[in-house]
Amino acid sequence: MDAILEAAERSLRERGFARTNTNQIAAVAGVNVSLVYRYFAGKEAIVGALIERGAQRTYDAASEVIRTHEGEPMRVVLPALIEAFVDTPGLDAELHRELVEHVDISARRPVLHELRVRLGVLFRNLLRAHAAELRPDADLEALSFVLQHALEAATHAVAFYRPRSLSRRRALAALCELVERALLR
Repeated sequence: MDAILEAAERSLRERGFARTNTNQIAAVAGVNVSLVYRYFAGKEAIVGALIERGAQRTYDAASEVIRTHEGEPMRVVLPALIEAFVDTPGLDAELHRELVEHVDISARRPVLHELRVRLGVLFRNLLRAHAAELRPDADLEALSFVLQHALEAATHAVAFYRPRSLSRRRALAALCELVERALLR
């Protein structure tokens, strides 16, 4: 199964969703296409499994950043967290974009909802742990909700939609500044 998923990742990265099919995935994996269908109903199910794996990687990366930077100021934690969302381990930009753009086709919207809920808990706990650094007038419930959704869109934009003229470094710096201005004293 891992060989099939790795082959699908490679095919999606190189060919995109529209030009990838189960026969190609089987060929890249070095298996018979009937074995692919033994584990997965089709290309959409394979992409769904990759989305599930990517969601877990995203959560794990965010958790690791928060664990690694425990006790450090928010001005250190926030850039590391934002960078982890842009560069989720195991999800290069091409693959990440293909997965994001095919969530509905793979019927994995509930997986993303669960990821948002889990990340929301992490983010709210992070804000609580750093309450002394936050703006005193901050509505933490509203800010955590809005920032979570804004960060999802913005980190995707930085990862795979930014114009060639805008470097990753500049885009990350601008995004970090925006979040810091919204949250910090």
